[in-house]
Amino acid sequence: MKEQLLALLTQHIGEYISGASVSRQLGVTRAAVWKAVQALQKDGFEIEAAPRRGYRLTAAPDRLTPGSILPRLQNDHRDSLLCFPTITSTNDRAKTLAVPDRSQNYYLAAEEQTGGRGRRGRSFYSPAGLGLYLTGLYFPDISPLRASRFTAYAAVAVCRAVEEVCGFAPVIKWPNDILWEGRKLCGILTEMALESESGAIQYMLTGMGINTGQAPEDFPEDIRDIAASLKMATGTAPRRDTLCAALINALDDAYAGFLSEDPAFLAYYQARCATLGHAVNILTGDQVTPAFAESLSDDFGLTVRYEDGRRETVYAGEVSLRAREV
Repeated sequence: MKEQLLALLTQHIGEYISGASVSRQLGVTRAAVWKAVQALQKDGFEIEAAPRRGYRLTAAPDRLTPGSILPRLQNDHRDSLLCFPTITSTNDRAKTLAVPDRSQNYYLAAEEQTGGRGRRGRSFYSPAGLGLYLTGLYFPDISPLRASRFTAYAAVAVCRAVEEVCGFAPVIKWPNDILWEGRKLCGILTEMALESESGAIQYMLTGMGINTGQAPEDFPEDIRDIAASLKMATGTAPRRDTLCAALINALDDAYAGFLSEDPAFLAYYQARCATLGHAVNILTGDQVTPAFAESLSDDFGLTVRYEDGRRETVYAGEVSLRAREV
């Protein structure tokens, strides 16, 4: 009830809605509406109540709630958006989610992760209130080999959402990092599970962690020189509910483009890829091989030229820009 009221007030933020109208639209008594208003006010939402005029939302705390996100979405996610104040990992929670409708895209957003992680099991710094931690859960009927490409589509979605909300387009370090001035704004991790007998995809999920509100001194010392936030890039931290909605919309579009293999996503990725045209190191296990990043293949592999003139398209392993470029 509280989230339904918040969604309705958010749709008409700054405008009065009569108590009778709210009661009718939500299918509850006016006394129940007043009780929900008081609960939202207690949570920090500034709601004015005026006789003969009704209720209006004038200000809202920057929190990730269904009521503040759902009105901004282009698709109906009333039954497929979950928000958590704190969680071990949105990816880990998505793996245990009981899903009634596999035709839906599901999204899990958190204010804080206590066990956030990136590629190769590395920990991902996920403090409360300073980031957007979101996982998309999908059920594609495709080959497992194709699934790994969705990371690239998700990277495009992150860039588009940031550009829409913050007014600038960050760049992509192949395959899964989003950068601003060589520093990491966002990491992306795609995982999947296969059915043991058929080898078909049981689910595919992609987790994203975007640094939104940190000042440089907020980062741990070991990543302070390589991490960045949207606040550092623009001078102002965006509202995370607004960014979350923009990202979910962009991810819905990206997933549709992924299934149809829309070439526009490859073109966008190429245009924003900071790795292309630079000297890189290819890290495979303990081996480091110098190379030059030339181009992307149609399936988002990175084509590199080694110092002996050989060319290869790589799909896995770690790629780092040389010298001070990352």
